[in-house]
Amino acid sequence: MEQGKIYVTPKGERMLKARLQELISQREEAANNIREAREFGDLKENAEYAAAREAQSILEDEIASIQNKLPLLHIFHYARANTSCVNVGTKVTIEEIGASKRKQEWTITGIIENDPSHFYISNEAPLGKALLGKKVGETVEIHTPDGRRRFKVTKIAAGA
Repeated sequence: MEQGKIYVTPKGERMLKARLQELISQREEAANNIREAREFGDLKENAEYAAAREAQSILEDEIASIQNKLPLLHIFHYARANTSCVNVGTKVTIEEIGASKRKQEWTITGIIENDPSHFYISNEAPLGKALLGKKVGETVEIHTPDGRRRFKVTKIAAGA
């Protein structure tokens, strides 16, 4: 995985661009809120003005953050994932080494579409990063708040 790239599916790219347009459309409202708040008097003691400026700052920060990410996007497709080893776009089955032998199945995705509650883990997360490049039969070790855990890769397939 190349540094500086942000991996995203075409759907994720559309969602990010839609969010950017939504935020840009809120600029006029933020400016109006500041104009209205100015009318309440002394700006040094005007809580409405301070709140409106803070809201505008948060809005502009999020717009800038998305705009900075767009040139770094690297589009990938789950169906086209290289399954010779764990890559972005693959679904990997791992088995915990030790007493539990618990199996887990994770789809490796980019940070924007990270959703651990649905078993989509970012290539930048500790487990995702540790799994990248591993082949079936290889093991990984990660450190968690519960201590050191080891996993064996048992299956690699194209993600979904």
